[in-house]
Amino acid sequence: MFERISIFGVKTTLAETRDFANLAAVLAEGPNQTVFFCNVHMLMLAQEDPDLADAMDKANVIFADGVPVAWLQSKKSGKGAQVIRGYEMVLAICQRAAGNNEKVGFMGSTRLVMDNLVNKLSERFEGLPVAFQYCPPLVQGELKSKQGVLEALRESGTRWLFVGLGCPKQEKWIARYTTELDCTVLGVGAAFDWLSGQVAKPPAWMERSALGWLYRLLGNPSKMWHRYLIYNMKFIAKLFGGLFRKK
Repeated sequence: MFERISIFGVKTTLAETRDFANLAAVLAEGPNQTVFFCNVHMLMLAQEDPDLADAMDKANVIFADGVPVAWLQSKKSGKGAQVIRGYEMVLAICQRAAGNNEKVGFMGSTRLVMDNLVNKLSERFEGLPVAFQYCPPLVQGELKSKQGVLEALRESGTRWLFVGLGCPKQEKWIARYTTELDCTVLGVGAAFDWLSGQVAKPPAWMERSALGWLYRLLGNPSKMWHRYLIYNMKFIAKLFGGLFRKK
């Protein structure tokens, strides 16, 4: 389906196109796909979190959700790797779902964010069949779902499930429960906040310039400083360490 490129031991998925309608169609060809979106933070967290690394190893598709990861894909493959962000795939799949009557579901965040998210997407994609919504309780560590929640999801007939719990919680939840579900599951991180309008998305020019992280850091430094400053430095250290070893 897609070519896999190993980056720091993580089998990422090479996307040579930003034709999102086509990407969604390819994902629809395989039953019960698990789809992740890997940025620098996630890539480096997998180096020290065995459970996250295992979840990523089991995923069917791991797109590059950031310029540095796509750049490494290009360097290793010699091909034109593209950045495919979680919120972009949400929009593409919702457009497809509205046109083909494929039911979608949303799991994560707060009730306020969920309501705004569903309202905005339903306005944007007329006829979008939203079959499932669930805002799980806020817990530390791994999220465990009751059988009643899983049964409700299965009975809803959801074809595409978007999970917005944040990394690594969403990836671990997907790896734990995907075999009990009958749908394609995508871990889409901050997409719920951005698409609901609750949090401002980084400007397109900053995303293209690999500066989306800086926008989010400046917007919420108390929450984001550890994620971006620490893990970005770990990425740079590992990248240059590998270059020196090759020399």
